[in-house]
Amino acid sequence: MSEGITPELFARLESLYPQPQEGEISPWSFVAATAFSASNLPEAVPLVFQYASKDLKSDEHRLLLARKLKDAIFKSGLLSGFPKAINALAKLHTALPESLRDVKALRDVSMSTEELHRIGQEHFTRTYGETADSVQAFLREISPDFEHFSTTFAYGYTYSFSQVLTAADTSFAMVAALIASDTPPQIEWHLRGAMRNGASRVEVIAVRDISIEVAKVAGVVWKNQIPEVPT
Repeated sequence: MSEGITPELFARLESLYPQPQEGEISPWSFVAATAFSASNLPEAVPLVFQYASKDLKSDEHRLLLARKLKDAIFKSGLLSGFPKAINALAKLHTALPESLRDVKALRDVSMSTEELHRIGQEHFTRTYGETADSVQAFLREISPDFEHFSTTFAYGYTYSFSQVLTAADTSFAMVAALIASDTPPQIEWHLRGAMRNGASRVEVIAVRDISIEVAKVAGVVWKNQIPEVPT
């Protein structure tokens, strides 16, 4: 475990994100957890949960926090790699009391491929806005299989699910994973996507800053410049 992972670090990360409304769970927690997962430091994820849950007043809120961390890490696995997501989820699962562990899938696993494709297309179009057609055409050109998987299963089954994380929250998790993975084109896409999905520019700047700080603590070294949040 890195010596830099301390309550003081978590307090600073929490302070970077705008103060949430009373009773709401601040996105800083699942952004940090996702960034630790994508940075290959899964043992830090339970520590994020422990710190973020210390002031929550009910098991209902603690369960929601656990679900937000788990859903963010699951969604990020398509970007940073399933082995990293599995390791982070396993560390978190082991640290959670039985009452905070889900025993059933949160998503509707009986949905048809056609329905997943329809939902995925809607979410993809909202996230990419005016660039959706060109990005989708690019994916189809380099690999039709990849484009079909991306639209139907990545965006349809995985990213569009919003009962735990909002569309903006999902974009935050994607940004955190992409920053740790050092992929500038995709980082820029999803910084913009976060704002299309309802986040303010101030919130997106905070997510970028939290993700960078976590990745640095975890030992990530970038070859490329991290894109700024567009105006």
